[in-house]
Amino acid sequence: MNEIKNKINNLKTKKQKLKMSSYKENIESIRKDLIESYFNDLNSKEENREIELNAAIIFQKYARRLICRKRFLILKAEALEVQKAFRGYLARANHQQEVAEQNDNIMTEFYKYQVSIIQRHWEGYKCRKNVMDYYANRKWLEETKKKNEETLNEMRELSQKKQYDLDRQIEENQRRNFVNIAKNLHHLISTREIPGIYNTPYLPAELKPQVYNADIEEHLKAIFKSSLRKGGKSNLKGINSNYPRYQQMYDQ
Repeated sequence: MNEIKNKINNLKTKKQKLKMSSYKENIESIRKDLIESYFNDLNSKEENREIELNAAIIFQKYARRLICRKRFLILKAEALEVQKAFRGYLARANHQQEVAEQNDNIMTEFYKYQVSIIQRHWEGYKCRKNVMDYYANRKWLEETKKKNEETLNEMRELSQKKQYDLDRQIEENQRRNFVNIAKNLHHLISTREIPGIYNTPYLPAELKPQVYNADIEEHLKAIFKSSLRKGGKSNLKGINSNYPRYQQMYDQ
């Protein structure tokens, strides 16, 4: 329609310019153009009607979907509020029930504990009165304690005696082994002219080798002199006549 109005306006402007001789011809052409443009517009409108109808349907579909979605969201929010309230009510009811059960259990345990105390005292009183004699048991415990102490003392003495005998036996065996070894070392004893290897003059007395708290030199002299006596010899030339303190042991 806007194109038709524009063409009419153009024709009016042209009309003023045209001469009177060609006016009728122009009017006829303009009429034909108007009719043709009108039908062309109707055809274009008819061709676009399906597209516009589909566009309107799509627009209505989206609008209705938007309205339905908005209504659905409102209903969903209201349902969530109802569910939240109902779940809160259930949670509070369950919590109150659990608290009540817990309190009942606590009171039951408390009563059981009190009953056990009462039973313990009563049973103790009954046992002390009818079954057990406190003073007799005390006397028996004291006697048992005394007997245990005596037994422990005897066991300690016996253990100490056994250990002492064992130590004496070990020491005696060590001494015998030492004597057997030292019998063959008489050539290491010091003489009047030459000191032995265990009596070196280059060491102080506290650094000389010792066995059983005595110098090895003294042990060797005593063992050698004892072996000479047992063999019937009394001539000790070149040997110092001073006896060490272990001489009696080697003479036995």
